[in-house]
Amino acid sequence: MKSNNKFLSYDIKNLKGDIMGGFTTSVVALPLALALGVASGAGAKAGLYSAIITGILSTLFGGTPAQVNGPTGAMTVVLIELYEKYGSEALFAAMVLAGVFQILIGVLKLGKYIHLIPRPVIVGFTNGIGCLIFLKMIGYFKESPILALVTIAVMLIFPFITKKVPASLVALIAGTIVGLYFIPSGALVGIIPSGLPKFSIPVFKSSEITDIIQSGFILALLGCIESLLASLVVDEMTKTKHHSNRELIGQGIGNTVAALFGSLIGTGAIVRSVVNVNAGGRTRLSGTLHGLILLVITLKFSPLASKIPLAVLGGILMGTAIQMIQYNATRKITFASKKAGTVIVITTLLTIFADLTIAVAFGTLLSMFYFVMSMGDVYLKKYEVDDRNYDKNIVSYTIEGPLFFGVSHAITSKLEMEVEDADIIVLNLMNMPVIDISGAVSLKNIKQGLEREGKKVILAGVKENMLDMLYAIEVLSEDEKDVSINRIGNALEYAKNLAETV
Repeated sequence: MKSNNKFLSYDIKNLKGDIMGGFTTSVVALPLALALGVASGAGAKAGLYSAIITGILSTLFGGTPAQVNGPTGAMTVVLIELYEKYGSEALFAAMVLAGVFQILIGVLKLGKYIHLIPRPVIVGFTNGIGCLIFLKMIGYFKESPILALVTIAVMLIFPFITKKVPASLVALIAGTIVGLYFIPSGALVGIIPSGLPKFSIPVFKSSEITDIIQSGFILALLGCIESLLASLVVDEMTKTKHHSNRELIGQGIGNTVAALFGSLIGTGAIVRSVVNVNAGGRTRLSGTLHGLILLVITLKFSPLASKIPLAVLGGILMGTAIQMIQYNATRKITFASKKAGTVIVITTLLTIFADLTIAVAFGTLLSMFYFVMSMGDVYLKKYEVDDRNYDKNIVSYTIEGPLFFGVSHAITSKLEMEVEDADIIVLNLMNMPVIDISGAVSLKNIKQGLEREGKKVILAGVKENMLDMLYAIEVLSEDEKDVSINRIGNALEYAKNLAETV
């Protein structure tokens, strides 16, 4: 897989594909930018300029050249809650902080750790966000239920007819025409302020600072996760490799500037990025062109958007929410592992009824807990010793993998149950690459406990890098050194000699 992050160089062979990608993604982005801007409470203009500013800056400075950036449903859910709770000034202050946090995460090279979030957690919070978007749009649905249902139907059915034309654009046009001429449409988007956005530093109450910082961190975390997920999708499609930390710095730059100019923050958008790549977009030109085309549309044709019914925009987002929920992934993962399915369900519910940070943190911890528990079941393997008649009963076990705090108790318990009839226990550590202090203490407790019962414990295959720790806490003594660092075969011969001579 090749790197595709050169900033200044350009291959003219990509020009046609980049132009097609830019035009196509701008058409896809237009209805979603309008809908998400209105839904957030900041207005249609904030959504449009979010797609323009982040689409240009995050693409130029990011680490995934073929990625298209802009406002997304996942981010907007959190923005809606912030707007409803604190108002617009605190909302924009939190968004500015989110951009700054993303830059810091990238500068500190923490981007690689975002990928450590387990797949079931990602599926769970994506499902939860889909449910939240749907629930948040019920107010717009009530403006004109029939019109909203027509729009949702177009969103869900049209992709089965053709995927060459964006369903959201067809739903926007068809829904607006139906609302204006055939079905009472309810409230409209209304006049969109003309001209370019103005620079503005948010002013908020000092009592809100803690909530703003917390909200900014949540937005930053969500933006990092969603953007890097989109980057992975682009990598897979283009056979390239993104630069995760540069990507987060680019996201942070775009989002900070967008928020300071009264626009929503955005993320790498999976759907728009896929459309771009399928249309031939491969470099930063396509994402930048997408933003410039949206700028022209906004400046020249925004009066037309004022006639769009809110029920249509609500229907577009409801259809988007239904498509966001990962039905197949949920079914397949749950079928493969009930524990992973439990993580998905719990993460989904926490996303809906608590918040994203709690959902991701608890889902990740639960995944780690299940993993650690399963490791305890398989880490200790018993190997048969030949059945010659020795004076003492010999058993041999191998610890497979690292011995750390998470599995040490499970291994201890299993070993204590299985060696009741043994006189000599050979414990092979050859396949144990790492041991932490908790694992070493557990090893000491195992050894001392069994020796108090009159059993002999022989450690074999201890690696040189572990000896200092094991000596320091008295797991091994000097006279055990020669046997401990030898291979299992030598240790078994030593055990057999002991069994015959005792």
